[in-house]
Amino acid sequence: MSDAQRIFEIWSDHEVMRFYDIAPLNSIDDARLLVSAMIKELAEGMSVRWAIVSKCSMRFIGSCGFRFDSRFYSASISFELERHSWRQGLMREALTAAITHAYDHWHINRIQAVTNLDNHASIGLLRSLGFVEEGVMRQWGYWKDAFHDVHLFSRIRADQRAMQTSPPA
Repeated sequence: MSDAQRIFEIWSDHEVMRFYDIAPLNSIDDARLLVSAMIKELAEGMSVRWAIVSKCSMRFIGSCGFRFDSRFYSASISFELERHSWRQGLMREALTAAITHAYDHWHINRIQAVTNLDNHASIGLLRSLGFVEEGVMRQWGYWKDAFHDVHLFSRIRADQRAMQTSPPA
C-alpha cells in the first residue's frame, strides 16, 4: 500500500496507459483499490505483481507480473513503466528476471502476452525476449468504449531452455 502514490502517478499518465485495457486512474483512492486487488489476488494465488525500482534512486518506476491459469500451466504477463524510464532497457531487465523466475520456480509451461496492434515498443520488447507472435485476435477485448484487436505472443518452457543453451549472437 506504501506504493499507492507512485502507482497513481504512473497509472494516471495517459501516455503510459495509452495501450492498457483500463482507463488512467483518476484519484489516489483508485490506486489504493488497485493495490488492494493486487494483494487479494496474490493471497489467492491468482496473480503476482512485482515493483520495478530504479537502482539509482530506489524509486518505484513501474511493475510487471503474471496472472496464472494453473489448469493449463500457463500465465499471462503484463507490465508498465513510468514514461521517464522508457527506452533504457529497464523493462527488458525486469521481464527477463520475471520470466526466468516463472520457469525456474513455478510449474509454468507457457507465458503469453497481448499487445495493442499499435504498441510497437511492447511488440519489439516481446520479440527481443523470445516471444513468438501467434496472430491477431480480432475484437479480443472491450475497453475505453471500443472493441480492440490485439497481437497474441507466447513463449514456452522449451523456448527458455533453448535461449539458455544457445551462444549469444
